[in-house]
Amino acid sequence: MILRNAQILFNKPMSTELYHLGLLCPDIAVSIQPGQFVMVRIRDSFDPLLRRPFAIHRLYPNDPPGSLEILYKVVGKGTRLLTTMQPGNSVNLLGPLGRGFRFPNDNGFVLLVAGGIGIAPLPYLAETLAAHKHKGPFVLWFGGKTSGDLVCVQHFKDLGFAVEIVTEDGSIGRKGLVTEHLEPWLIQQDELPKVIYSCGPYPMQRSIAEMAARLRISSQLSMEALMGCGVGACLSCSLRCRPPQGAADPHYANVCQNGPVFDGEEIIWE
Repeated sequence: MILRNAQILFNKPMSTELYHLGLLCPDIAVSIQPGQFVMVRIRDSFDPLLRRPFAIHRLYPNDPPGSLEILYKVVGKGTRLLTTMQPGNSVNLLGPLGRGFRFPNDNGFVLLVAGGIGIAPLPYLAETLAAHKHKGPFVLWFGGKTSGDLVCVQHFKDLGFAVEIVTEDGSIGRKGLVTEHLEPWLIQQDELPKVIYSCGPYPMQRSIAEMAARLRISSQLSMEALMGCGVGACLSCSLRCRPPQGAADPHYANVCQNGPVFDGEEIIWE
C-alpha cells in the first residue's frame, strides 16, 4: 500500500455521466493486480473529506510507463469535482488495495458479466487473461439501462471476446436485465464456463451467485460498497459472509480488505 500524488494525463467524457481518467503513478501501477482499487483524494483540502474508491480500469505500462486508467461515473460532489480536473493537475492515490481476481488453473470457457459501471475492473482482467495466453473462449455479457451506459465494447472484441449486450430500455441488444437472459443462454451452450467473473449492483451479483451455484460454476464477484477509508478501519463496507472454519456466526468481512472480490458462495445474501 503506497501513498502518492499522481499526475492527470487525460480526463475524457465517454458519455454524459462516464469519464476515463488517466493517471501517471509508476510506484502504484507496478504492483496492481486485476480487481484491486485505489482510494483517491481529489484535492488537497477537507472538502470533500473522504477519499473515493475507484477500480483499476486499465494499465498502460509503456504509454507512458507507469500510467493507469480509471473509469468513473458522476454520482455526487466528489465525482463532479473530478470532472473539472485538467491534464497536468494531480490527485492523491492510496493503493493498490484489496483482494483481486484469481485466474483459472486450466484453459477453458471464461465468462465475464458486467452491469453498468460494473464494467470498470473488467478490461484489465481481460487484458491480463489474454497476456497470460489463456486460450478461452472468452465471452462478456454487458448490461446497462441504456446504450449510453455501455463503454469499452470494441476493446473487448479486439481482445477476442464475444460480446452479448442487454439494455433495460431495449435501445441496443436484448431488452431487459442481464440476469433474465444469461441462464437460458448458458444452458444452451455445449460447455459451461470454468469461472464467472462479475461486477455490478448487489441484486445482479446475488442473481449471478445463485445461478452459478445451481449450475455448479465457480464465481468471483467484485462487490460494490460505500467505503470511508479503504483499509478496514471504518467498517462502513461490511458484508455478511459465511464464517471461516472455527469462527462464530454472524461473520462480517470488509469489502475493502477481504474483497472487493469474493467467491459467490462466501456471501450470505440479504
